[in-house]
Amino acid sequence: MIGTIISLVLLIRRASRPHVALLGRIPDTGRFSDRGRHPDNELIPGVMIFRPESGLMYFNMDHVRDTIVDRVRGETTAPKLVVLDLSAPPRVDMHGAQMLGSVADELTASGIQLQVVEARSSVRERLRTEGVEARPGGIDRFTTVADAVDSFQKTRAGPAS
Repeated sequence: MIGTIISLVLLIRRASRPHVALLGRIPDTGRFSDRGRHPDNELIPGVMIFRPESGLMYFNMDHVRDTIVDRVRGETTAPKLVVLDLSAPPRVDMHGAQMLGSVADELTASGIQLQVVEARSSVRERLRTEGVEARPGGIDRFTTVADAVDSFQKTRAGPAS
């Protein structure tokens, strides 16, 4: 009985503090993965890419929000774009959707664009239902992390001379 209770407490603790990966480009590819696990992954100048590795629920949304906002604010030069890769979370509840909207509002107020990419259909539907789909730059099911980064880099480069 004690072992079961300890296991449940540890499970809840882990679920309430999910890993939020800072992604970097895998060298010589168009793919991105966790820079914490693969330090050779390349950071993209002016861009920060995050991937929460759990569903976004009322009991973990503050941790996810604080992790993203604190990392962005901790940069010596603020990024121009924050990409939120939602390919991992299988679901987002009402509170998690509202949190994404508030993060978008906060970053936008600081002059930072937020773009959500690769969200599953259930996540996109929840964001639509909660009325926050447009706030994080709109959510297109066809846009990938690489697409968002390429688009950003093309816009920053400006028209060819």
